[in-house]
Amino acid sequence: MGFGYKMEAIMKEEEYVAAVKEIDAKVAKFPDFPKKGVLFYDLFSLLYDVHLRDLVIKCYLYLIAKNFGGKFDAIAGLEARGLLLGFHIAQVLKVPYIAIRKPGKLPGICVKAAFEKEYGADSFEMQKSAVTKGMRILLVDDLLATGGSLAACDKLIDESGGVVAGYAIIFALSFLHGEKKLKFPDKAKAILNVDTQDLSYNTFKSVSYTHLTLPTSDLVQISVVAVSLKKKT
Repeated sequence: MGFGYKMEAIMKEEEYVAAVKEIDAKVAKFPDFPKKGVLFYDLFSLLYDVHLRDLVIKCYLYLIAKNFGGKFDAIAGLEARGLLLGFHIAQVLKVPYIAIRKPGKLPGICVKAAFEKEYGADSFEMQKSAVTKGMRILLVDDLLATGGSLAACDKLIDESGGVVAGYAIIFALSFLHGEKKLKFPDKAKAILNVDTQDLSYNTFKSVSYTHLTLPTSDLVQISVVAVSLKKKT
């Protein structure tokens, strides 16, 4: 596999911690969008700024190399924002890229899986020819909420003969426990874990960090930073 980066080549751990704090402080959060009761983390608010966009990509690379280095053969990005993120990450790491899209967007023979989102029913499709038997696929998306969309991707990859290598996320709403719907809950890794049900705008204080030890990968053994946002008191 053409995994092109080692951790120390991306950023140091203290740089990662600082980058996560900046992302947390500057991402726009919209309560009651697209429906009441949903707190929307707007990834695009980070992409408008070149510096913030660079931080997002570097943090993603750091997260992926720590948790999945040498353990996947291809990246699959979910429509919509995951398509952008996944393509960029796959290009940097020089691995194949697979698009997972809404129905009717992809030609040829496709596999399909339906799911329930936080605000309604939906479905995904993937070209069956994109996956070879036994291919280890890392799923990339910006948000893990109730887990429905990523669980649907589990089904797509299984039906196509592939293997889910893990789930790389920017924001995980951990209080919703969406990882429990996934085939491999322990393989869901996020840059930011939002640990509050308070949907009021800007109700988060500074990010807290916990250092955990990961098993040795074929790249490097280092500690991972688990990040949680705590509600203001």
